[in-house]
Amino acid sequence: MQQRRRIATSRQASVSPTLAVVLSIALVVTAAFGGNQILQTQDAGSGPIDVSQATASFASGDNVVVDDAAIAAQGGEPGPRTVKEFTRDEEFSMFAVTWTGDRDIAAFVRSQNADGSWRQWYPAEPVGQSGPNGENGTELLFVEPTNTVQVSITGVDIYGDAPAPEIETYDQAPAEQAPAAEAPAAAPVAGIEAPAAPIADDAPAEEAPVEEAPVESADDGLAPLPTNYGDIQPVADIASPDDLDVVFIDGNAQEGGIDLATTSTSYGMPNVVSRAGWGANEGMRCRGTTIDPKVVAATVHHTAGSNNYTPAQAAGIMRGMYDYHARQLGWCDIGYNAVVDKYGTIYEGRFGGLDKAVQGAHVGGFNKGTFGISMMGNYDVAETTPAMIKSVGEMIGWKAAISGFNPTGRNQYYTQGFQGSKYPAGTTANLPNIFAHRDAHNNACPGRYGYAQMDNIRAHAMTKYNAIKGGAVVPDQPTNPTPPSTPSNPGTPSNPAPNPPAPTQPAPTRPAPSPNNALATLSSAANGDTNAILAVFGTVAAIAVTALAAGGSLPDGVSRIGDVEVLDGVKITDLKPVVDTLVSMSGDSEIEQTWNRVSTTVGPVLGNPRGGITPTAGAAGTQYALFDNGIILDSDETQARALWGTVADTWAAQGFDLGPLGLPLSDQYSEGDLVRVDFQGGYITVDPATGDVDVKLT
Repeated sequence: MQQRRRIATSRQASVSPTLAVVLSIALVVTAAFGGNQILQTQDAGSGPIDVSQATASFASGDNVVVDDAAIAAQGGEPGPRTVKEFTRDEEFSMFAVTWTGDRDIAAFVRSQNADGSWRQWYPAEPVGQSGPNGENGTELLFVEPTNTVQVSITGVDIYGDAPAPEIETYDQAPAEQAPAAEAPAAAPVAGIEAPAAPIADDAPAEEAPVEEAPVESADDGLAPLPTNYGDIQPVADIASPDDLDVVFIDGNAQEGGIDLATTSTSYGMPNVVSRAGWGANEGMRCRGTTIDPKVVAATVHHTAGSNNYTPAQAAGIMRGMYDYHARQLGWCDIGYNAVVDKYGTIYEGRFGGLDKAVQGAHVGGFNKGTFGISMMGNYDVAETTPAMIKSVGEMIGWKAAISGFNPTGRNQYYTQGFQGSKYPAGTTANLPNIFAHRDAHNNACPGRYGYAQMDNIRAHAMTKYNAIKGGAVVPDQPTNPTPPSTPSNPGTPSNPAPNPPAPTQPAPTRPAPSPNNALATLSSAANGDTNAILAVFGTVAAIAVTALAAGGSLPDGVSRIGDVEVLDGVKITDLKPVVDTLVSMSGDSEIEQTWNRVSTTVGPVLGNPRGGITPTAGAAGTQYALFDNGIILDSDETQARALWGTVADTWAAQGFDLGPLGLPLSDQYSEGDLVRVDFQGGYITVDPATGDVDVKLT
């Protein structure tokens, strides 16, 4: 455990009255913010969009006898079967069955087209994660816009107290069954040999026939490949229809594209649609976020239902899942940390910050320390898309890089136990660091097609991980996906516009002052010039001026390093703490998360903290924390970044944030034999072998 020590701030009577005012204002700002701000997630977007939601008793549905060839593929005896039918005047696009407690329930759902024909059946798997009051249910299925659904279910006394209906079959010719299709081979990643498709331990010897490269038509009528629920027989504890409810949800799809986050929360993160971007109503969350000590693995899931959605409907599906997970299942928020649609668009999931170790509700018994990412759609019945797999892998690779776990490694994971888990409570499971939901639980998630891509996901993740660790990435440039003119068939989505090439160096976000003017301003402020004091007010440089003025003035000697002039002898340690409390590794702020990340990936290069998180009064909203050998800075313009050693001293000597370099845009990374850090106005390189320093302005 790192040792912490408290250093009193030295204040001498020689500080001028004007500089004392600057320091007093800084202290007032610090008190107002408490010196400890919680990281806010990206806020790009037009605001919350409410969903339409309704519930009803399962018993309220009509009992209808269906004579459908697809029924036989759902398990049980072939022939006519009684199903529940639910019709609403209001259109809905998502559907689920809910109950309380643990029950063995297997369900399939299909929806009706406007012309009266029926879409295909979809398995409705139990979520496998109970809420605080025993709330449980199936996954929320995207059934496409409809007014009527039918539910084929086992483990429920579907008749209840009602008499059995007369046999009245639907006049619908069953579609011809297609030959059985083999699990797809993983599409190769460039430069990587395609691995063999993984095989689930519990895979049946013979699988029911499914369509190959399925296309959802209005009259196919076929059931998808059955999950393990096809083998489930009714148990002794048969549920009554009155014990279950049904949920109808519409996410209110908004046409016109999707707002992407304008900035990432961490260097190298792929483009992500923020919670505000997909219209999350933050007032729906019912308790605080749980932050784990660290993330050690990632779990891959799929959602449920039809894959026939547009980009606008994908955002609506996010809102629907959020509503269902938070309210019907009692999880207070969406369960996944991130979701990726078939177009490759990544959505921010659970609240709290993607760069934090936010505990989700996605793989009960293994939630602690795992990053849950889900592929939108059912990948038991449709193939994944290359864009989706690449985005899933890159998102996990970024998370692995900032969290410190190897995407292609394995580890022992302690399980807390859960219904449906393959591992009893208190035992350990040897799993890959990127594992599928089915590796931990008795289910089919992320589907046979999704599971066949697990090695490709790991390969993409490793490529991203290596790029970030080697400093070969720059922040991705946001783009707005263009909705297709017509809905895509599953497995063949429209391609969003490609990202433009990333610049070789980050562009400055503000005009940089000339080196001489910056140093002259600092020197004048330190000697009490009122105009100069006003010029530096609200910057980290103002705090440095206050500290340096206590010794008389800034040093007189000026020399040149590369493109800039620097003040001789000025170092990062010349900044003195303003806040007496010490910053901690609690993870409540982005600065603390950055300290955790640097300590984990690089080591204790920053040293011990010398004070708390100090906000400045400037418009940029900059705050910082001081350490024995460096500084972490965060502002509204940039992400939290750490500077230490020679780079930190060089940045201080060129004028702190008032100098031409401005604020840092990256962590230290390797560029050949050099170490480099990018700034708003240029970059600093250091040769570790010789100690030579160079500064270039852009």
